[in-house]
Amino acid sequence: MNSHEHERAIDLISRREIEGVTEAEARWLESHLAECGDCSQFELVLGSAEQAMRSFTVMASGSLVASTQSRVHARAVQLRERDSRRFLIAISFAMGVVFSTLSAWAWWEVGGWMVERLSLPPAIVGPGMVFFWLLPAVLLGILLLAFPESKFEGSVMHLLMKDRQRGIQ
Repeated sequence: MNSHEHERAIDLISRREIEGVTEAEARWLESHLAECGDCSQFELVLGSAEQAMRSFTVMASGSLVASTQSRVHARAVQLRERDSRRFLIAISFAMGVVFSTLSAWAWWEVGGWMVERLSLPPAIVGPGMVFFWLLPAVLLGILLLAFPESKFEGSVMHLLMKDRQRGIQ
């Protein structure tokens, strides 16, 4: 027998109980084990090691259980805070859209007035209108990035986060 057959047999023995093998592979393995003493010995040793491992009882200590529970709880709090933060970002985005739309309308009117009254070329007024139309959304985005959650302590945003968290629970 060549080393390729032994490698295949060892691989099949190792995978048989965990991943499973096909019927054809199982038949080939049984015929190989009947002929090869080394592979049969490997199967016996592996089975003995598996039995020895299953005979040990593993108990987690109280400190490990408490530590795991506290970490799971901390992760749950972190996920709730992240969801609250996303909710606030969505509200801020909606507010930015509303204010941008209102400011676009206002600047459209002001731009029309400037073109008409001050004889300014529309090529100058148009980009200015776009700038002021985007300004509220850009400012809200900058405020959200500049001030982390801890900076909103006691503010309306913090109260909104607490209300949102109470609603989740």
